[in-house]
Amino acid sequence: MKLPRNQAEAWAVAAREYPFACCVVCGVEMCLEVAHLDQDAGNNAPENLAWMCGAHHSMYDVGLYPLAAIKLLRDHWQKNRDKVDHGARMKDAGKRAAATRALRRARSGPTLFGSES
Repeated sequence: MKLPRNQAEAWAVAAREYPFACCVVCGVEMCLEVAHLDQDAGNNAPENLAWMCGAHHSMYDVGLYPLAAIKLLRDHWQKNRDKVDHGARMKDAGKRAAATRALRRARSGPTLFGSES
């Protein structure tokens, strides 16, 4: 039996359990909604709730984001707050970008005016 919808309770639980309120997908901190991850609006258990902006809430509801990813992101934002860490992914970004540019130049050959871009 489904419980009746109680948005005030959902907001209170989300605010208590996930005090850093931002969309778990994009990190925006405005115009948030409380998403019920099991699609049951009466289930206000903390593990069933996540902050989302309207766009990402809709995308989650139609199945574009897996539940495990949303939970992982929710935990990430609560742990790191607004500190985004791209260090592991970006450590060699400059070298990779230079290699990509060199590859593109090699494939395209000389330019119209004889100089490289």
